[in-house]
Amino acid sequence: MIDDDTLIRDIIRNALDKDYRIIEVSSHSNVVKLHSELIELAAVEYILPDRDGFEVLRLLRDKEQSLPAIIITGHSDESMVIEAIRKDVADHTKKPLSLTHLKKKLATIFSDEPPSEDFDLSSNKGYLFNAIAKYIENNYTNDLTLDKVARMARMSRFSFCRAFRVENGRTFISYLNSVRIKNAAKLLRTSQHSITEIALSVGYRNLGHFNRVFKAVYKMTPRVYRRNVIDSCQCNILQAAEIISQDSSYD
Repeated sequence: MIDDDTLIRDIIRNALDKDYRIIEVSSHSNVVKLHSELIELAAVEYILPDRDGFEVLRLLRDKEQSLPAIIITGHSDESMVIEAIRKDVADHTKKPLSLTHLKKKLATIFSDEPPSEDFDLSSNKGYLFNAIAKYIENNYTNDLTLDKVARMARMSRFSFCRAFRVENGRTFISYLNSVRIKNAAKLLRTSQHSITEIALSVGYRNLGHFNRVFKAVYKMTPRVYRRNVIDSCQCNILQAAEIISQDSSYD
């Protein structure tokens, strides 16, 4: 347990020391001294006096690459949650701590049983799904699958689908497609890349699938969409030229 707040360490130790062997340190510099210890999980405060929690976690994972971790923070925001997802953190818990949630999470991590379908994300739920939405928007060009993102959220496929739809008002696939198609439409308007190149650049590996999804959103194919944009621009240019010509005739 790495936290510079003595009171938080006391609360966690008193709640857990009957079931777990707990090692307490207060800073990144003290973690350096733990290399001889057998550590099976790290509970890390996000903001420490000399480093942030993710740097501490990186130091611990130099010894044990797959070390599970829980980030504890009083300053949780979407960027921190995104970083937690990228670092494959098992959970992030906001202060004031819910000891019930923490105990359940530890039991799940140390259990050989798969997580419950109805595992409670507690108060972190909103942050988690906002962070996942931003993660999709920043990584839509990559191979994002439902199974992969569900694993990042530490949820089963079924639970993730249900919770994502409740939080975002649409399915994961619908949200991902909307982000990709919106960016594809922008490229069709602003670039000279071929439709195949654009499809690949926004994450579609099959041109036929890209065309079908695009048409479902814009009620026309990407080719027709681009032609309409070009025709509209040319029409606007002609109209502007005509107005300028008429204005000039009064001089």
